[in-house]
Amino acid sequence: MIWMGLLAATVLLGLLWALRGFGRQGILIALLVTVVALGGSTYVYWRLGAYEMSLSTEALNALPEDERAYVIAQAAQDEFLARNRVADQEIVNLFQLALELDPNQVTALGSLGIIAFEASDYPQAVQFWTRMLGQLPPGSEQAKAIEMGIARATERANQQSAQKAELGEAVIELSVSLSQAVPESLKDATVFLFAREVNGSPRPLVARRLSVSELPVTVRLSNQDALMGGQLHPGLTVEVAARLTVGDATGSQGDWMGGPVVLTLERENKAELQLKP
Repeated sequence: MIWMGLLAATVLLGLLWALRGFGRQGILIALLVTVVALGGSTYVYWRLGAYEMSLSTEALNALPEDERAYVIAQAAQDEFLARNRVADQEIVNLFQLALELDPNQVTALGSLGIIAFEASDYPQAVQFWTRMLGQLPPGSEQAKAIEMGIARATERANQQSAQKAELGEAVIELSVSLSQAVPESLKDATVFLFAREVNGSPRPLVARRLSVSELPVTVRLSNQDALMGGQLHPGLTVEVAARLTVGDATGSQGDWMGGPVVLTLERENKAELQLKP
């Protein structure tokens, strides 16, 4: 276990040096990355023993779901750190896969919280770290570090909300229609309407769910449709789109799409979306 302590100290010192120009936020991120990395490494060391990260797909699939989740999360974390904490969608997808296998997977929760925090998606960071905290021994060093992260992310989220509130609210009026009649296979499909911030988080700010039988229709997207702290306000540039699918909001093969339409919001905004195969 001595090597693990040396590893943690080396990682922490390296991160502190790399992030020295970011002040308290840099220190916080360094601590959180170290906690998550050490926690994941410790669990793999004790629980997986002879298993190596180079396990074949067949051997990996043979593991119990919770252990498979740990292996996937550890591999994603290693790649995340190797890229200097730059996470692309592939890495995020691996962490999310680990959570699908084990919703309480600590490494995935901690890492996704870090990714959200660095992307200024503070409400999402609070959500992931709060779930992570529930899996840690109360009063442990890991728990204290995560509590500090939750407090900082909550403070930042409140600051964001206050700043957005000063900007006022915006409403998007969407006229949604079909380019042609849907086939029998899509008669029970769902239509998802959503608006995302351009160059912001990939998570929608606001969203609405409709039945295909309701089309054509005109709806108003507002902050009453907000998701996890999202907010529409004047001056914000958003991408508005619609998806007709028999699956969930993430989509599936054969979906019909409408848009995207890019809007720089005023208090009242209008757009037309026509769903096409």
